[in-house]
Amino acid sequence: MDLEKLKEKVNNDKGYMAYNGIRVTELDTGYCQCWVELSENKTNPHGIAHGGFLFAVCDSIAGIAGTTLGRSVVGRSADIHFLRPGRGSGFTGKARIVEAGRTTGLCAVELYDDSDTLVTTGSFELYFLGSAEA
Repeated sequence: MDLEKLKEKVNNDKGYMAYNGIRVTELDTGYCQCWVELSENKTNPHGIAHGGFLFAVCDSIAGIAGTTLGRSVVGRSADIHFLRPGRGSGFTGKARIVEAGRTTGLCAVELYDDSDTLVTTGSFELYFLGSAEA
């Protein structure tokens, strides 16, 4: 897997990743780190990050982490924990593959606010579809 090519592909995406403002900052085998800006259209009526937005970021970077293994992936199930309100200018997301089997994998995800406070954690089960091309 060409990780630089994958990073470029994700960061130049004009679809879902661009819509959510997800920018990959670091990739390694089984690991993805990103930055995502928090804007007004990603907040709930209380003025904090919408849970659906935080989930979408976690789900997206879990998939990218899985793809670094050279396999196309989709989410199979997820468990997310909103630990504190998502405030500030944005979030750093870190996704790490914990286990990768023949057809499924498990990814742990953490989101930190701009003061490096842990805001959200998640566990994402991935289903491997086959070989991926960056």
